Amino acid sequence: MPFPSPISGFGLDFTRWRWAIPAVSTLLLYLLADFFAQWLFEIRIVRSRMLWDGGLLLAASWLLFLASRRVWVFLIIQTLLVTALWVGNPVKIALLGRPMMPDDIDSFPALIEVLGPLGWLALCLPLAILGGLVLANLTWRGIAAKLGLAGLAVLFAIPVLAPAPIVAAMDERFGNTTWDQRENYVWRGAALHSLQEITRELASHHPSPTRAEALAAATLRLEQPWFGNLAVPAKPRNIYVMVLESFWDPSLLTKAGYSEPPFDPRFEALWEQAGKSTALSPAFGGQTANAEFEFLCGFPVHDFTVKFESGFDNDLPCLPQVLGQLGYRTVASHPNGPGFWNRQNAYRHAGFENFWSVKDFDLDDLTGPFLSDRSLYRQIATRLDRERDDRPTLSYVMTYYGHWSYDLSEQRPAVLTAQSPNELVQRYGSVIRHKSHELADEIERITAADPEAIIIAFGDHLPTLGAKFGGYVESGLLADRFGDFTADQYAVSDATPLIVIDGKRGPLRVGSVPMFELPRLVMDLIGNSQKTLFDLARTPGDRLYRPLPEATLVYRGREVAEVCRDGDSDPECRRAADWLASVELLERDVFEGKAYALGALDQPRRSFAPLPVAKPQLPPVEMATSTPEGDADTSLVDDAISSGAVHVVQRQTQSD
Repeated sequence: MPFPSPISGFGLDFTRWRWAIPAVSTLLLYLLADFFAQWLFEIRIVRSRMLWDGGLLLAASWLLFLASRRVWVFLIIQTLLVTALWVGNPVKIALLGRPMMPDDIDSFPALIEVLGPLGWLALCLPLAILGGLVLANLTWRGIAAKLGLAGLAVLFAIPVLAPAPIVAAMDERFGNTTWDQRENYVWRGAALHSLQEITRELASHHPSPTRAEALAAATLRLEQPWFGNLAVPAKPRNIYVMVLESFWDPSLLTKAGYSEPPFDPRFEALWEQAGKSTALSPAFGGQTANAEFEFLCGFPVHDFTVKFESGFDNDLPCLPQVLGQLGYRTVASHPNGPGFWNRQNAYRHAGFENFWSVKDFDLDDLTGPFLSDRSLYRQIATRLDRERDDRPTLSYVMTYYGHWSYDLSEQRPAVLTAQSPNELVQRYGSVIRHKSHELADEIERITAADPEAIIIAFGDHLPTLGAKFGGYVESGLLADRFGDFTADQYAVSDATPLIVIDGKRGPLRVGSVPMFELPRLVMDLIGNSQKTLFDLARTPGDRLYRPLPEATLVYRGREVAEVCRDGDSDPECRRAADWLASVELLERDVFEGKAYALGALDQPRRSFAPLPVAKPQLPPVEMATSTPEGDADTSLVDDAISSGAVHVVQRQTQSD
């Protein structure tokens, strides 16, 4: 009797050997993909796990085959699926150090926009074709088709219905190294890895904390030692924040062989006066929105989730809203589409009064698709001045130029040569020269027009410098995979230049500061000691914690003292884990739940009466005053105390 489904592709009779089609195609495609992964990306699945991984692919393929109308369509579907998972994962590991994770779904629209036409061609089109072919080729006719569809339904339903026991069993059988997702992939393969991590994501959803749980956690966090002794400023101070795309210190690339120092000399001098302070980022090579989230809302990001895209559902007293309630005008500027990283909603939730996006700027100075920092700063300053009222201003700028792939142009040519054969390393040095030059110009402009202004500038994350961290590995800065990072290499991977200028007092030596602690520093600088959202995640005492997706770093001063991973029994790591657990509970309550914890905070109140902000006609001021040798640290701490930047500076100077 003929096979019930009309699988008659190519005009041949498959009735006698139809059972072998998915087995043969699975074997050939799996081995071919494995060959390319090893040849192109040096990713080799552990041989003892290939039977499990390939077996899972075969089971899914067999069930899909039973419910397919045409064999040739089934083979195309299977080829696209194997390419996406068994080649796509090695590509992502090579570029970003990690395989595909469930959280990547939130980042997918941003990735497509970054890649432009290539993204649509290489990612969207194949996925659209795959989905269309699956739907068009499915059939309900015949017993075999019904069995296939029922089997697929069961395969998808099992992890949804019982995720916790399934992921526990898979972790026990196949292992789970939270700090090395590349290692997880090679010990599982694409099918097992996808199933295990999707099931983990389903099992990780927790109910929102109760009022009692949230208030207890908030009270515990607010009882941490407080270093403030703040004086109310005589009048409000404008705040200028520049978050700089992929801004980092290329001089650390010792094998790059740059023809001259990459930083503009004026920026280098400022950073030296600031003690080469650094902002500790949650991101590496991408996910700018997570660095922004930390600065704006004062909570750490410690997983692969992009908080602007997922888990930021409430209007909250983040820094823009708190400053707005204190009488500030709050403006965010970024010359990209307002939907990129969901900024139009995230900025609104954070409390910005205005968001100026690409439609608000004249794209008069482009390098590649990116508006230059110089043009961006100039247009923002002109509009702020034109629309100025009697309120002080928070101007928050997220720059765009300097984004991968580090474009140069006639206006911004290659001004440095490099001995490194890595093309990204070559271009990046010149890009940083242009960015630091234009930043130095903007800082000089602000300090000349507004000598008491607070200026904060920092990089969002380190740049991407080739597959398997090529540019960093070349100079011995990083290992070629996260799982092999030493404490010193982690310290390199999360630190970007940070400058905090406290008006006429100049740059502050704030040391190494996690980005989620920067909004508390802003409040200190304006002389406001009210308990705010930012105090709920402050790290305790003389320790600084920098949670990352694969580990939590414990800083003592500028050094990473401990790298803490899941299950570590070291007392310092247990304290860090307890802190992170309470912060995670508060995060679920505040950003996704009922926000009960906000009841433990002070209601924002004005610490000054808004005054007309005149335009001082003063010459540029010196960024810092020189001090006799040996007295520099004391002088800087005194300046910091007088300006309010106490809690950060005191912790840092103990070991600086």
